[in-house]
Amino acid sequence: MKGAIHIAAVLGFVLACGGCAGSWANFSFASSVTYLKTAEGNYKKGMEELEDENYIEAVKYFAYVKNKFPFSSYSTLAELRLADAYFEDGKFLEAIDAYRQFQKFHPTHPDVSSGYVAYRVCYAFFRQIPDDWFLVPPGHEKDQSATKDALRELKGFINTYEKSKHLEDARKLYSKAIRHIVDHELYVARFYLGRDKPRATILRLEGVLKRYPDAGVDPEVMHLLGKTYLKLEERDKARSTFAKLVEKYPKDPYSRKARLYLEFLDKPAK
Repeated sequence: MKGAIHIAAVLGFVLACGGCAGSWANFSFASSVTYLKTAEGNYKKGMEELEDENYIEAVKYFAYVKNKFPFSSYSTLAELRLADAYFEDGKFLEAIDAYRQFQKFHPTHPDVSSGYVAYRVCYAFFRQIPDDWFLVPPGHEKDQSATKDALRELKGFINTYEKSKHLEDARKLYSKAIRHIVDHELYVARFYLGRDKPRATILRLEGVLKRYPDAGVDPEVMHLLGKTYLKLEERDKARSTFAKLVEKYPKDPYSRKARLYLEFLDKPAK
């Protein structure tokens, strides 16, 4: 009994804090900083704070260098590290803006030409994709505008920075984002099917097959599509879909299920 009370108390505390999450996020333990006389000194202090994960203090030092010593070489470095500090602090919108400003005003900088800045922009968009949490609906059930933004940026990066050392990481993020949005489409398709709207289900599933052919979910989608055609008594389309699934993915678990449906469809009507 005491254990149950304890769990209830913990859950109550978590839920109560959920409403004040924004206030808690703005709460700061940051102390005031003491600026030094040189751009180099302040930049190094900023790097120390960044490495120690004191992001608010790091932002102060980098902003000071940028504004106080605009003609110093450390000013350019501070601009980039300012964006890094925002990113590490989870302030992704501020980071994206700072990275893009740096890219605009320093187009020939090595960290721009190497793709580092563009990759960090992509990563900042990716980090805004909704997460799963045990007390809320899964991320793929939520609005997917952030996922679409991430896909747009990552696709642009992959097409532009073919020789960047960040290309492989960008491809991995792209694959994860694709899977996330496909999971959302499958969730919506099953939602419609569960509410007896098979036509809407078919539109969603056909859209997945057309727009995301490399998502690695074709067997699952084709299996559900065949079942939906069968629900509509469109036996020829169901047979064709199951047959394509068996032909293209003979070793997939969904292929074995598709064979059973084909056996059912091939039985003569009584």
